[in-house]
Order: sequence, then C-alpha cells, then structure tokens
Amino acid sequence: MAPRTVVVIGATGLQGGSIVSELLQYPNTFKVRALTRDPTKSTAQSLAARGADVQRADLDAGTNVLAAAFSGAHAIYALTDFWQKQSASAEIVQGKAIADAAVQIPTLEHFVWSALPDPERLSGGRFMKVNHWKSKSLVAEYIQHEKPELWAKTTTILFPNYFENCLTSPERYLPVPNANGVYTLSFPHSPDTVMPNFAIADTGKLVRIVLEGGSEYFTKTIAFYSQALSEAEKLAALGERYNIPTQYRKINADEFQQILESRDGMCAEMAVDFAEQLLIFEEFGNIYARYEFVQAREIPGLSLRTWIDFLHENERL
Repeated sequence: MAPRTVVVIGATGLQGGSIVSELLQYPNTFKVRALTRDPTKSTAQSLAARGADVQRADLDAGTNVLAAAFSGAHAIYALTDFWQKQSASAEIVQGKAIADAAVQIPTLEHFVWSALPDPERLSGGRFMKVNHWKSKSLVAEYIQHEKPELWAKTTTILFPNYFENCLTSPERYLPVPNANGVYTLSFPHSPDTVMPNFAIADTGKLVRIVLEGGSEYFTKTIAFYSQALSEAEKLAALGERYNIPTQYRKINADEFQQILESRDGMCAEMAVDFAEQLLIFEEFGNIYARYEFVQAREIPGLSLRTWIDFLHENERL
C-alpha cells in the first residue's frame, strides 16, 4: 500500500514540528506535506531536508487556496494560532476556512482538529472571557453542526499546559529568587489545584497513533495530558532537582492580571482571558478528566513524558 499523504498545518511550530518529525520516521506509512507561512526559514528547510514536502500556506488566503494546499490529502492535522492576532473572530474565520476547504477533498479519510474545551459550558457560564479557548471550541461546533460529513471523520484533541512553557516563557512559568534567595512562584491557584500538563514534543506520538487507529477515534475528543499536577508540585520538584529553596504563593486574580500586564505586556483583555482559564481549574477541578473525553494517557502504546522526565531532559532550566 502506498504511503498516506498527511497535511500538517503549522509544521514549523512546536505542535506541527513534533508531528512532522514523528511521521517522517515512518516513510512507508506516511508522506508528509508540511504547510508553513514561510518555507524559506531554517526550520522549514530542515524539514524539507529530512523528506517533508514543504509548501507555503496562509490561513488568511481563503478556502480555495487552502483546498489547493490540501489536494490529495488522506489526513489533515489542522490548527490555528490565537496568539498570532489575539483575536477570537480572526481565529474562527481561519478555522472555518480550513474546514470548508477540507470538506472539498475527496481523498480525505481523517481530519484532526487541535482544540481547547468550551470554557462557558464546562464552567456553567461562570467564565465567559476565555476567548482563546472559546474560539477553538466554536470551530469544533461548526464542523459538527455545519459540516457533518467532515465531523464523521474528525478527531478533536484538547491541548493542556505545556512543560515547554518554561522554556518559551520562563518569566511566567519559572520561579524567581526573592531578597532572601528563595525561589518564588506566584499563581492564582491553591497549592493543591491541579491542571493537565504534558510535553508538547510528545504530540507527534499521539497523532501517529490516532492516524493509525483511524475510525476508532472518529468523532472522539481526546484530553491530551500526561499528568495532572499543581504548580506547587512542579515547583517542589524543581527545587529538589536543583537543590534550591522554593516558595509557592497563591495570589488573587486581580494581582495576577496586573502582573501579566506589567511584566508580560499583555493588554487588559488578554490578561483576563489568561487568568480566567486558570481559575476554571481552581473552581471546577481538572475538567480534562471528564468522562466524555478519551484520556490520552490511557491509550495503549502511548508513552508520555512526565515533569521529572522533562526536567532531566532540560538541564538549562
């Protein structure tokens, strides 16, 4: 049997790059078409050198352009980047354009949507401003209700907190020493409030298993995480790993939002968005563990990194 063509959107990013790297290890099974905004950058050229068919694709270019990029695909891994424009409406337009293009592909067997849960539904309407979750969930609803033929072969993957956030945004996710040399981390969580966590580098392993499983995962939503951990637990492990004194501080939501604005340069709207997503776990527990979601860490054959594994692999933390 000839290899199946898998189109990966955002192929040079953390998610897409992990998928491309994984699938390229199985050339008899998968042929990878890697889509990126800029095929000339070094990461794209590196993928091409390893055997990926790298092509330019702009999610704002419209349905016809995307349909051409998807031509002949047997599977599509679809994602959008809210933070690129920080606009829910823009992300929804992109997501709908992807779905509208995908439904035109007669060879398509499997559509995988990189998603986040519906914050309003899971919080009973308590948290209404988590726009970067809501936009992705609305795209999933659009596929389900407006494109039923596409939904019938869609797998939705819910992404959690990345261990790699410590590398990309250390000022937010790693502790800093106070005047007494104690490494302090502050979040609006109680010390025992857990959130789903994983290494984004493991994305490719899950997607490969999902693509191999095919119809087993159609219309299913997978909660993708390796461990439910509190920030206090992660901090304690970090302190033990590096033999440093640590302290976890729970701060109120207003103080946390002010820090996001002053330290991280977020606008007020984005700071509320970011804080509310964390407060959902504070008030409603680990919503990713709900019964309606397939638990990725229970999928046979899928080995996922733990926080301790990640710390050992990244000494420069």
